[in-house]
Amino acid sequence: MSQGSAENASSVEKTMLKLHKSCMGHIEQATRSNESEINRVLHLEADLAVWLETLKLQPESQQLQSAHRDFGLAFYAAMSGLYRQAFSSLRSFLEVTVGATYLSSHEFKRRQWVSGILDISWSSITSKEDGLYSAPFLKEFCPEAIDEREEMLDSLKQAYRRCSEYIHGNVSTSQLLPTNISYREDIAKEWLSVAASALTASIHCLMVRYYKDLPQAEKGAVEGSLEDHFSHLISTRQLLGLPLEERTS
Repeated sequence: MSQGSAENASSVEKTMLKLHKSCMGHIEQATRSNESEINRVLHLEADLAVWLETLKLQPESQQLQSAHRDFGLAFYAAMSGLYRQAFSSLRSFLEVTVGATYLSSHEFKRRQWVSGILDISWSSITSKEDGLYSAPFLKEFCPEAIDEREEMLDSLKQAYRRCSEYIHGNVSTSQLLPTNISYREDIAKEWLSVAASALTASIHCLMVRYYKDLPQAEKGAVEGSLEDHFSHLISTRQLLGLPLEERTS
């Protein structure tokens, strides 16, 4: 290696170590300032991991596991101050998880997606006519949730939209992002909030697609997460056999 190349390598190393030090400082501040929000996200992530273990023999398991790794990268980026990258990886997690769940009901299209012939279409996934939360889809997989489809679809779209706004450099979000690695409590808290919404939406998607088809033993593994996060929904109470609140006229 020439002297010039060695000097350049040393300069790059110093720059990277300086960035790493900044990220380490951000991690310390972010985790110290957001303990309750982080615990909520990690609780949801652990519940998602139980679902993925339950679905490990499904053909789409590899894509679901890959999306789960994207979430890990998103969390690391958010805690390190890499905010745009954090929202980008979070959107990838949401898109692939929900996309794999939706395409699991379309085996030919799922195989085309895996082989690279077909791209995920968010508009198809969220279509009110034949998407994941359309009445025809829910009628076949989880009719209990039909009356809640608008609410759950809106929650899913909102999480995806907010991630996209950070990724595509919308003026409102670009002005929020720091020009260097520095802690911004408002952005860190928003990422944690959107991450919680994305995880919740993903678990609900898995519920409406898979729960009724699971063997009883595997249902038992995920029922705790459903009761924790969705016991306010009539559909979940019906699926789990929980008492329904009486309605007064």
